[in-house]
Amino acid sequence: MKQTEKGLPNLGALLLAFFITGIYFVFIYQMLPFIYDINDDVAMRNVAAGVITGSPDAHLLHIKYLLGLVIAGFYRLLPGFDWYGLALIGIMLFSLAMVLYRGLAAKKGILWKLCYTALTLLLFTCTGLRHVTAFQWTVTAAMAGSAGIYLFYTADRDSGFWTRMEEGTAVFLLLLSLAVRDDVFLMVLPVAALCFWWKYGSVGKSSLADIEYQKKLRLYFTTENGKSWNVQWKGWNAALSHINVILGLLAGILVLLGTEGLAYRSMEWREFCAYNVNREAIMDYYGLKNYEEDPAFFDSLGITPEEAENLQRYSLYLVEDLYSEKMAALAEHSREVYIREHPFGQRISTAVEKIDGHLGEEDYHPVNLLCLGLLAGVLGLCFGRNRRQLGLVLSVTGVWAAYWFYLGYRDRIVERVGFALYLLMLLTMLAVWYRVVFLEHAGEDTGSKGGKLTGRLLTVGAFVLLALFTGPAWKAVKENNTARRDYNLEFLDVNRYMAEHMENVYFMTTFSIETYTDNFTVSRDFAFSNLLSVGGWHTFSPLENVKNEKLGITDPKKDLAEKEQVYLISLEQVNLRYMNRYYESVYGDGYQGMELVDKLDYGERIFEVYRLCVKPLGKA
Repeated sequence: MKQTEKGLPNLGALLLAFFITGIYFVFIYQMLPFIYDINDDVAMRNVAAGVITGSPDAHLLHIKYLLGLVIAGFYRLLPGFDWYGLALIGIMLFSLAMVLYRGLAAKKGILWKLCYTALTLLLFTCTGLRHVTAFQWTVTAAMAGSAGIYLFYTADRDSGFWTRMEEGTAVFLLLLSLAVRDDVFLMVLPVAALCFWWKYGSVGKSSLADIEYQKKLRLYFTTENGKSWNVQWKGWNAALSHINVILGLLAGILVLLGTEGLAYRSMEWREFCAYNVNREAIMDYYGLKNYEEDPAFFDSLGITPEEAENLQRYSLYLVEDLYSEKMAALAEHSREVYIREHPFGQRISTAVEKIDGHLGEEDYHPVNLLCLGLLAGVLGLCFGRNRRQLGLVLSVTGVWAAYWFYLGYRDRIVERVGFALYLLMLLTMLAVWYRVVFLEHAGEDTGSKGGKLTGRLLTVGAFVLLALFTGPAWKAVKENNTARRDYNLEFLDVNRYMAEHMENVYFMTTFSIETYTDNFTVSRDFAFSNLLSVGGWHTFSPLENVKNEKLGITDPKKDLAEKEQVYLISLEQVNLRYMNRYYESVYGDGYQGMELVDKLDYGERIFEVYRLCVKPLGKA
């Protein structure tokens, strides 16, 4: 076992990092409510837990099938726990443990390790507490990928066992990022590639550590006056000596994507995935015009004015033959209209405005302030002490800015994606700081009284700054999570109402669901649900088709009106006139409107249960 110079063996440091992280989780779990932050995760959790089909399934669609297979497997083997939530929280905490491990395994004294641990926990509380207690897949993927970069770039350059283990773990974290959300992985990957090249493929003349590393590789170097190093070598030699990192990452990507292809290879899944891409293009990017603005186009697809309004209301089941060629045509037309109405210059201007707004947005505090402040500090540090690392910082900043611009240009900067970008930059800059100060320039100027005093002042300053941020961050998280936990209880009561009437089927209007998520508890039982949405991202999926069959639903739009045991649930304030107009267009005078059969008053909002009334001889 490798012994660090002044402390714990690496294995001991690893175990201690997990222990501290475990204590941290138990503490915050006891002190704060944990909730699902967005509905996408609730939907994927329900698939994995068996709420959709009655049996756990790994087809989570957005999260890679291989990870879904693991999560669904736990639901099968050990029911009674919320394994999806545990997986996302676990990835966040595993990432934190790896950041802690780096400091605990460093060749430093106990006081240094205590300071590192305290600062790391304070920093995570400031920037990550919100997203480990109100968790969601986008930030989870960013945390995993960013922690992988941090662990990799702060590892030694040698080929020892623990360096290989650390780099292997870094690759695993990057693959977790891909498994959780591939869009985030594509943001992380260029930064990881830059860090790999700066670590192994490009060694300059700025530090003694570079020279010692080259000696081990038997590379040629010369000295000038015994002080200024002028290194001459072929960088690819070092890069190739660590090609296992790249090969491991590529192998993992192939396994994840290959498994994904096999899981969705059936014609039914392939058609749904193509449909879903087009649905996302409309709902998330381009939008959809009113029927009155473009009647000729809607008429060409056989879409009535009422169906066009249903599409805008996200009532996808209430459109005839929407799946899947019709959705492709809608997406293509929406893209053309969007491009025509948003010229290139306008989109550039919008991108700049959005970026400016998000850089100063209070919802990101304090991660954006810490990130931008750290970037400025690392730029100054590298300019003064290590010009080669300055090249990496500028390159990463360029990639980071390019992603901000692209997302602004596509009008797709949302809070969770912006936070993912801040988290990526924050941990990457911390990795550069660590490498410059504690690896490549270890011992330089720190032995003097001035150097020690500067280090102590910076440490105290970091403690004070993070302490100032921690209190407000904790308070904000507690207030937000408590309010949302209490709000979610209303929807949990509605679910209990439906579970008490399993002989019925309940369709819920989409906008009645979107404001609710779910509360997380480690121990949780899941059962097949008799709730269906009038429209959502899982509508028309093979799994939703299985659920419809189990519930005796053959045609949702007809069964909602014609079957006795099928009801509509909606929030009281949701305007349902659009649905009345649709059924009037289908059944004519045979449609008698909606009959209020129950009212569910569980808290802040009231849910209403309706039966749609159609004459027996109504128009089919």
